[in-house]
Formats: sequence, structure tokens, C-alpha cells
Amino acid sequence: MSAPPMSLVFVTPRYGDEVVGGAESGARSLATRLAADGYRVKVHTTCALSPVTWEDAYPEGRVEIDGVVVHRHRVDRPRRRDFDAVSARLLAAPRAVTRDEALAWIDDQGPTSRALLEAVGAVDEGICAFYPYLYHPTVRGLAAVRVPAVLHPAAHPEPPLDLPVFDEVFAGADGLALHSRAEQDLVAGRFAATRAHPQSVVGLPVDGPPRPPDAEPFDEPTALYLGRVDRGKGTDDLVARFAAWRRRGGRGRLVLAGPVVHRPPRTRGVEVRGRVDDDERWELLARADVLVNPSPHESFSLVVPEAWTVGTPVLVNARCAPLFEHVHRGGGGLWYRGWADFDAALGLFLGRDPRARRLGEAGRRYVAAEFSWPAVRTRYLGLLERAAAHHAIRGPRHSRR
Repeated sequence: MSAPPMSLVFVTPRYGDEVVGGAESGARSLATRLAADGYRVKVHTTCALSPVTWEDAYPEGRVEIDGVVVHRHRVDRPRRRDFDAVSARLLAAPRAVTRDEALAWIDDQGPTSRALLEAVGAVDEGICAFYPYLYHPTVRGLAAVRVPAVLHPAAHPEPPLDLPVFDEVFAGADGLALHSRAEQDLVAGRFAATRAHPQSVVGLPVDGPPRPPDAEPFDEPTALYLGRVDRGKGTDDLVARFAAWRRRGGRGRLVLAGPVVHRPPRTRGVEVRGRVDDDERWELLARADVLVNPSPHESFSLVVPEAWTVGTPVLVNARCAPLFEHVHRGGGGLWYRGWADFDAALGLFLGRDPRARRLGEAGRRYVAAEFSWPAVRTRYLGLLERAAAHHAIRGPRHSRR
């Protein structure tokens, strides 16, 4: 194993047990494992929990979570109530937006914390890892940091990526940690300057359940969605497709488990469980006939390879390049583009066709080969070393302009 840096500091908008999904969970996954391996790991984050309001929810100060020292800083102000309306107008034509307008949008989006930025600027050893690209702590923090900086973009095709402010954000990073080849291609196509940067398709470490869950299939064939129940994640579309499939003679049920942001219309055969604990989460994954991820925008989607660790096949939205990449490379499921292939795939899985389990087992082998912690750690530590060397050559950020 390579010698650890003096310190690795993750900078994220939020961090904690209650943070479900999102890029911040990826940061925690890496931070916790590196700390367990003996690396000195800290986190600078805000006291916020809700990504909608960014209101303070955690106490300010230092806390230790799973061996990681976490410093929480107060948010300067909650997000303005009319932000969505203002954002919609600005993002209708992001390439026409000026740099100053984009920075104002970043500040309005939040979470803004002067204390966090001061703490980031005071880091004087090791490497800072910013996660994800989109929010204020990364945009303003990367400009302030003095040590080598690695950016975990967690990027996907979306209007904010075209805002002019992100050219300097991506160019300012000393290294890029990508979740997938699809994300790497997206970033290279949008930010040509990054092609010369140290970078690696690191992915994320994927563990199976902490203890063997009940894997007996449900009596009724079951499709599972696991994650934030949010129309932006495709859950309304999934419910509509499932309802249409049932009207055409399909059988079985759809279970939506996870925090509910937008409750879908009440639909026969669809159960909205809401938030579930870890044991129930793994039991659902192991007992379901298929995990469905309808999201059109993901940079990795940890739940897909997690399903494969228990041998459950997946059905994913082919519009999402990283999801398509997972299934295409791993062979652990099927994808859909339209109604006909959704119906055909769901019929195979909920009809309990023997081929379904063979797909799940293929996914299990793929995860073991690509996303074990030793494999991810080797890629990540190699990137950190190259980013530090790149920083030494480039010099301080204030001298790069």
C-alpha cells in the first residue's frame, strides 16, 4: 500500500448518518474506509441536512463518525424561497449566462458558509477532495484552497454543467475522480482543459450486507425501487410505466422504498414504503425479483451494484449513460428505452424466468472484480499521488491565471 498523505480532507455540502444517497454518500464511503485503513481523514461540511432548504439541522462543531473527524459549520442563510423559479429562468439558456450571474446563482443555491470556506482556506497539508461539483462549498472552496485539490464531479448531463463558472472550477482541480467512463467522457467533452489533468475512473467501493438477509422471494413477484422517491429521479415515470404494464395484463407489484420527496399518484399494485432501516433495505434488495432504477441522471448509482452483491438483477433507464454502462459491462440486467422493452424486461423478471437469476449472478461477479475496496483504493491512492505531483508543477492557484 502506498504511504498515506499527511491528511485527506473531504469537503461536502452535508455529511451524516441521515444523509441518504447522493454524492455525499460517496464521499462518506471513501472517507470511512480510508480512516479504517489508518489514513488521517477529516471532513469539512455544513450543519445542513435538507438539500432543499439548507437550514441548519446538526449542531455546529467537531464530531467523530466511524473514525472520521467531521467539522460542521453553520450555514449563513437558508436557500431563498423563490430559488426554483429564479433558477428555471436562468437555466433555460445556461450558455448565455455571464460569469457574474452564474456565481450569483451558486451563492443563491447554497449552502453558503463563510466559516466552512475559512476552514478550507486554512488547510495547510495533505490533499482536499471536493464532492460534488455543483454546490457552493466546491465552487468557492476550490478557489480558496492552498493544497492539492481533487474534484469528484459526480456530473451528469444537466443545464448547470453549461454555466461558465464551472470552466474555472474544473480547470482549477489538480485531479479528477470519476464514477464511470460515461462521466469521464461527459467531463472531457465539456471541459477540454481537463484532458491533461491526472484523472481516474475510481468508481465507489461496494459492500454486500453486513449480515446475510432473508433472501426468500416474496410470494408476489416484486419490482423494487430503492432511493429517494422524487420525480426528478424518475419515480413518477416508473409508476406510470408499471401501471400501464399492469393494464396490459402484467402481474406483480412495485415497491418504492426511500425518503419521499414527491409522492406519486395512488396506483393499484404500487406500495410506497417510505424510509426504511438498513436491515429492511437489504432484505428488500435480496427478496425482490428485480431492482428498477428509472433515473435519467446518475453519475454512479450505488444501489445498482449493491443489488448485484445479493444476486438481484436490475432494470435501468438507458437514457442514463452510467447506468447503461453498468449493465452493459457487468451483464447484470437489462435496460429500457421505450414502453415495449420496459414491458418485455419486466415480464422476464416478474415472470421469474430462470435467465433473471443468471443475470444477477453475472452482476455479482462484476462487482467483485471492479468495486471491491482494494480495487477502488488502489485507483484512488494512485490518483492522489499524481494530483499532488501535478499541483507541485502548476504552483499555487493564485499564480495560474
